Amino acid sequence: MQYFDLTTARDEIPWLRERLDELRLIYRELGSREVWVPKEQNDVLYARGEAILEEIGRKGIIVRDIEAGLVDFPAVINDMPAYLCWLENEEDIKYWHYVDEGFAGRKRITGEERILETR
Repeated sequence: MQYFDLTTARDEIPWLRERLDELRLIYRELGSREVWVPKEQNDVLYARGEAILEEIGRKGIIVRDIEAGLVDFPAVINDMPAYLCWLENEEDIKYWHYVDEGFAGRKRITGEERILETR
């Protein structure tokens, strides 16, 4: 499994914003399609969306919610598996949570955490 620290996760944000924007456009287009649209057109859009999600996943990034832009970056924090948690409307990665806590367990990054460096 690939792990991120704050620097490596932050480096992915500009690229990730572009992918999330494209995904939202694709899924909105699919959701607005009428029944009469040829199946092949839907298949092409769906395949493109799946390809983007796979591309993101190959980098080790987990998309939790496309519409909200909720993303987790696997990390090791305080010697435990965790995620650096980012919402697209947040300017920076400011939160984290342990793997078993989920979004509700988000904690603000204070600098007191021991985040495994990956560079």
